[in-house]
Amino acid sequence: MATVDHAQASELFSSYWDEELGPDEAARLEEHLRSCVVCRREYEHFERALGAVGALAHELAPRGFAAGVVQRVHKRARGRAFASRGLLDRLPYELFSLLMLGLILAIYVILQMAQPGHLRLP
Repeated sequence: MATVDHAQASELFSSYWDEELGPDEAARLEEHLRSCVVCRREYEHFERALGAVGALAHELAPRGFAAGVVQRVHKRARGRAFASRGLLDRLPYELFSLLMLGLILAIYVILQMAQPGHLRLP
């Protein structure tokens, strides 16, 4: 069974706290915590911090909070954020692109036809 070093131990704290580690990995971490004073203190600080956060009361956002945030962002972004973009908003650019490609193809064909015997279509 491989030992856990300091960096690995601190990375495993969250998973250990949430009881997501497998039995072998949890045993290796516990062994390291018994033998390493630095990591044991760090884990104790971690436990206290999460315990304090867990003791906070859970609050629900007031009704309409999400809609208010969207409205405020939309107002500050002057309509650039959360704007609905339908097919009609994009159609002029796509239509313009198709027209330009058609125009380029027409010019190419006309130039090729201007030189008899040299018509090379792609």
